[in-house]
Amino acid sequence: MSTANLGTWSYDAIADIYASDMGQSMPFDDIGWYRALCQRECDVGNRVLELGCGTGRILIELLRAGIDAVGADRSLPMLARLRKDAGKDIVPKVVQMDIAAPALRGPFRVILLPYSLITYLHDAALATAAVQRIAASLEPGGCLVLDAFVPRPVATFAEFRQDYRRAHGDSMLERHKRITVNADGSNRIERRYRVFAADGKLREEFTTEETIRPYNPCELIELGATAQLDVESSIWDYGQQHDPAEARFATVVLRKRD
Repeated sequence: MSTANLGTWSYDAIADIYASDMGQSMPFDDIGWYRALCQRECDVGNRVLELGCGTGRILIELLRAGIDAVGADRSLPMLARLRKDAGKDIVPKVVQMDIAAPALRGPFRVILLPYSLITYLHDAALATAAVQRIAASLEPGGCLVLDAFVPRPVATFAEFRQDYRRAHGDSMLERHKRITVNADGSNRIERRYRVFAADGKLREEFTTEETIRPYNPCELIELGATAQLDVESSIWDYGQQHDPAEARFATVVLRKRD
């Protein structure tokens, strides 16, 4: 059994379990929604950029659909796993980059920040500056898509609580978490992972830590407005929910003026 306590970027630690962890935790077909949007937006010569592409859960499917997509992520282990999972038939174009300091070569027709990526910019001023720099890489008439879980009341709890126990290859993966609500409105999340071998013995255990800031849909729209982007639409649970009060995810499509 190996143990580790990660003070570095959490996603470095979960690259090899991401598909069983965060990937299986998305309850909606966000991949299908993003693919359809990119297919509507892009003609020959148009490019898509996915920020926070991780292990390629979305990016690989965009490439399989014939979309000219580029991925960027802060975590090198996540990008390495992406290349492995892409297989021999797909050669993904990916770069290491932190969205807090985007260095982009546009223009792009579509830029995606999926699966609540924006919440990792927990300093609101930093988020505003990043969105402005990202929007500058859109081509005229292009769109920026911001996606975030709909904020719900959260209380601090000191004990680890189980999120799930599920299959991971020939093993079992178990995750617990605890949350600290910070005074500035951000949330510190600690996750404890345990991987059990087929015989039930604990094979690996490690913890990760990250701080996120919930953004409500109006705040997502305001981030776009600071970058002089017009709100085109707001979507709930990737089109599977019509009542905002019941939705778990909000997605806003922001359009750059021609």
